Amino acid sequence: MVQYLRETLVDKKRWLLPDTFTKGLVTCQSLPGAIVVNLASYCGYQIRGLSGLVVAFCAFLLPSFVLMLLFASFYKESRDLSLVKSAFNGLEVVVVAIVINAAWRFCSDRIKGDIPAILLAAISSTMLMLRTSPLLVIALTGLIGMLIYTKGSMATFKGDVKGITLRDTALITLTFLMSYGFIYLFWNHVFDLSNRMTKIALLSFGGVYTALPIMYHEIVESMGWMDSKTFMDGIALGQVTPGPILINATFVGYIKEGLIGAVAATFAIFAPGPVLLSLAMPFIDKIEASPYFKGATKGMIAAFAGLLIFVAIKFALAVHWDLLKALFFGIAFLWLIWKNNVLIVALVGAGLSMLLF
Repeated sequence: MVQYLRETLVDKKRWLLPDTFTKGLVTCQSLPGAIVVNLASYCGYQIRGLSGLVVAFCAFLLPSFVLMLLFASFYKESRDLSLVKSAFNGLEVVVVAIVINAAWRFCSDRIKGDIPAILLAAISSTMLMLRTSPLLVIALTGLIGMLIYTKGSMATFKGDVKGITLRDTALITLTFLMSYGFIYLFWNHVFDLSNRMTKIALLSFGGVYTALPIMYHEIVESMGWMDSKTFMDGIALGQVTPGPILINATFVGYIKEGLIGAVAATFAIFAPGPVLLSLAMPFIDKIEASPYFKGATKGMIAAFAGLLIFVAIKFALAVHWDLLKALFFGIAFLWLIWKNNVLIVALVGAGLSMLLF
């Protein structure tokens, strides 16, 4: 999606200079949350100011939100039907393959050959197996990262970047806080759900796959709002829905609280991104150049590698394995390693599942 944004906004429309786009990508990669949603918001602001940010944020999320809402509604009403059950019996195996592939690629890209990071990832995964809070694991690895990674600085880019005004930052932040107040006053029953989703967003550095283990902990293990199987089904639906992977927050919200829950969960997990972006933009050059920031980020990314390994193990243990499912998993995993096309795996997997399971 990042590449598609670049091709559309930089190459085809020429609304942004290449360095402006790259600067935004570096900035969004330095912040927690869904990188591509934050990047779309950044691009919207650079093109049309505050109104551009709002339009880009809403338009980028709306199609995937509507589709996921339809999928979640169908799932909630129809999951007892034999054909639907067959589809998701196979898709849960596909989800295991997707998460293991994500863990493999994440580790290869982010911590390959880095012995301290590999050790931190292993320690993080072990701590989670012992039921340590993910928040504590992330905090500890960030602190350790600050101590062991203190050399060098992160790359910065000098693009034609429009600095955000204090007025716009205040408006974005105030709107977010007022929305939370609105949820508390009128939809109090979904306030805890909103808080959990915002917490997940604020802890998710390094891409949206890092949010899945934290979401699993909060939704399944901590609150018990759904079981592992249902959560995995939501991830499968998120993979066949165009847009950000974290749109499975819509699924979680709908299953728990219906339409209001879907709206609140989607807002709460994506809205912190533009708020943090608006707060960070005036200071991002100094933040990115800080070796302490770089070290903390490296440490936390190692923790997220451990989180992904942990959740891959948990998902694998949730499957009732047999020879057919093992074969199904092997084919899906090899296809992902070879082609890395998640959508094809999810769609073909759903079709084959209805025939085989």
